[in-house]
Amino acid sequence: MIAALAVMAAVMLIFVHILANAAVEYDIRQSLERIAYKNMKEIQVDGTGKIIYKEDFTLAEGDIHFLVLDADGQLVFGEYPQSCPQDIPVSTKKMHQVTNDGEEFYIRDMRKHYNGYIYLCMRAIVRKSDAYSRYQTLEYLAYISILVVFGIAIFCGMFLSRHISGSLKAMCRSAEMIGQNRNMSSRMEYDGRFYELEVLTQANNRMLDRLEETFRQQEQFTSDVAHELRTPVAVMTAQCQYAHGKSVSPEEYREAFEVIERQSFKIGEIISRLLELSRLDYDRRQIEKEDLDLPELVESVCEDLQQKYEDSLQLQLRLAQAHAVGDISLIMIAIQNLITNAIRYSKAASPIEVETGMRGEMAYVLVKDYGAGISEEDLPHIFKRFYKADKSRNSIGFGLGLPLTMKIAQKHGGTVLAESRQGEGSTFTLLLPRTGADAVTNTGLNR
Repeated sequence: MIAALAVMAAVMLIFVHILANAAVEYDIRQSLERIAYKNMKEIQVDGTGKIIYKEDFTLAEGDIHFLVLDADGQLVFGEYPQSCPQDIPVSTKKMHQVTNDGEEFYIRDMRKHYNGYIYLCMRAIVRKSDAYSRYQTLEYLAYISILVVFGIAIFCGMFLSRHISGSLKAMCRSAEMIGQNRNMSSRMEYDGRFYELEVLTQANNRMLDRLEETFRQQEQFTSDVAHELRTPVAVMTAQCQYAHGKSVSPEEYREAFEVIERQSFKIGEIISRLLELSRLDYDRRQIEKEDLDLPELVESVCEDLQQKYEDSLQLQLRLAQAHAVGDISLIMIAIQNLITNAIRYSKAASPIEVETGMRGEMAYVLVKDYGAGISEEDLPHIFKRFYKADKSRNSIGFGLGLPLTMKIAQKHGGTVLAESRQGEGSTFTLLLPRTGADAVTNTGLNR
């Protein structure tokens, strides 16, 4: 940083030197022209060709010398500065320079006309060293100012760098301590005056909050998985011990195998849903995009469930035309989860209403039951994995159906809404982005 500032200072000094010389040249040229023109008006030529000098005419003004030359460029009045050559041709186009014995002179010539004839020429001469002496003080002040400014900048840079690097080192030490101790509850602290470092500290602390929450959820998830798998494994182990422990009849063997089969199916279902959630979490599940006729999907799912539960299942369908874009297999899983969830928690012989339709730019599938319902305290948590609302539900389901349904909806750009009152039932609504122009036509199907 210091080296960069030093290079900038050197470049600035060179730039100021070049600019100062150009400015001095311009100012000298303008001064010579202005003063020479002013002095020229103090000279007149009468009818006989005689030169008349007015009272304000001067042969010198400061370091500038004025000479009067005739039409041939010969000296008529005035004196050349010491060391200045006297055989300089007249040139009225612009200021020019001459050098003699190491001395440089600036010269500006102006012609005096009378009746269309050139009678004389006004020449203004100034020694370059004399002209520059008036600007040297300002130039030196400019150099000193640049050096002072860059010196202050270097000092402030070193001061800020020391404080900023100290704060960053403290933050790095805090991060290393958190990594070594694995104490995710620790946080970085900063009480300085640099807003950017404060923002960085807050951002790191928010990241640590998320990491801590992620680790906590991971620990809870591992505990929940172990808890869910422990029961069926324990039942299977008990049945195996029972079957091997003594002589049992073929019927008892068959019963033991049926229990083991049910528990194996339960474990397989838990693993299958966990794998599906994991694929969706890490985008390892390719989602096919195709046009979905939601009423058709609902009818297909309801037919399968009707065959499974036979007359004990009462489904009331109100299907309006609704189309969405998505993966047909995943959307069918989501619809089946919502309806199966309603079946599990509905009262005996209680109807389950299933509805499709459009809400603005979203197509929806609504499933309503009149079962146990969910309390206000539990409702915000029902989409968490392995979460079960109350004791009455601990033996039903795995707590993975609703989280999987929500994840499927989110991957399709939709969501799942839940409304419930304890003791009165629940309503779940799957929302998916619509496709095409959907005309709403109702059909009343009761099963």
